[in-house]
Amino acid sequence: MDPRRAAPVFVLAIVMLAVLSACGSAASPAATVGGTSISDVQLATEAKLYTFVAGLNQQKCGTVDTGESQESACNRFALGAMIENVLAAQYAAQHRLSVTDADVRTTVQTLDSGLGADAVNKALASNGVTRDDLGRFVRDILLVRAVQGDLEKAQITDAQLHDLYRQNILQFTTIHVEHILVKTKAKADSVYAQVTAPGATEKDFQALAKKVSTDTQSGANGGDLGTVPASQFVSEFATAAVALKPGQISRPVQFQFGWHVIRMISKQVAPFSQASTQILQTQGAQALNAWLQTETKAVGVSVNPKYGRFNQQTLAVDRISSTEPSATATATPVGSSGAGTGAGTSPSP
Repeated sequence: MDPRRAAPVFVLAIVMLAVLSACGSAASPAATVGGTSISDVQLATEAKLYTFVAGLNQQKCGTVDTGESQESACNRFALGAMIENVLAAQYAAQHRLSVTDADVRTTVQTLDSGLGADAVNKALASNGVTRDDLGRFVRDILLVRAVQGDLEKAQITDAQLHDLYRQNILQFTTIHVEHILVKTKAKADSVYAQVTAPGATEKDFQALAKKVSTDTQSGANGGDLGTVPASQFVSEFATAAVALKPGQISRPVQFQFGWHVIRMISKQVAPFSQASTQILQTQGAQALNAWLQTETKAVGVSVNPKYGRFNQQTLAVDRISSTEPSATATATPVGSSGAGTGAGTSPSP
């Protein structure tokens, strides 16, 4: 070898060694949300925490897809939540929202009170996480709730709440009814005449239900359908039922399986002051979901294909297989115009 060529070759080898070394040590993040990266280590801890929570409810973390491991399903679930947490933290900073240490302590103390502190400690230890990890986890969840609450206030007026209450009154009405189901209107008219005849009693209604109702399950119990939210019934039945007062009997109501004669036993309607909380939660969840969809598109979300692919519509991380041609589709972050961060490409050497 020509000594004059040895030095350049040696220098080139050193440079390539350094490049390969750097490539091997700089692992791609699990996900990148705008300019914020989520590391494999952070994801591993979060997955353990979600496994801890799921275990308390005797459930599994995440929904396993066909041919997928439980660990993979949990990682996907946890990563989707972490993407949401990153965006919520950014919103909170911009709108001066925060979660106090007292709020975190109260939530953890509620958990301890319900399950027992020793049981909680044991479950944490078995999943490889600590009380500090739990505190941070709770803070993230409470911050997302705070963001949702802020979005609720910004998008839903009191007048709109009252409109939604009236429009969805069946959801807030609990009824206890008996019914008799027959096939024809003529038969239903006959039933109605018998149960509303002078001197007819509830026992008469129940006896006739046992005798003629084609709904044999409720008929065996005198037509009793139990106490349930009115919204669980088909709209024709529910509308006719809630119009009744206790003790009243409806005229025959047509339904796809025949004709009903309904007797109201009791009815309770949740007041607006109580129902508004539930309406706000539902509307707030929708508002949060819509905001997250807009925000993820604006900032760009990239997920390492070894964990899956970010679904901008569902805001979840979907499973992908390394054999799929689309496995590298996340090379460009969702919502990006093309200048990706690289976090969504195949893992570096």
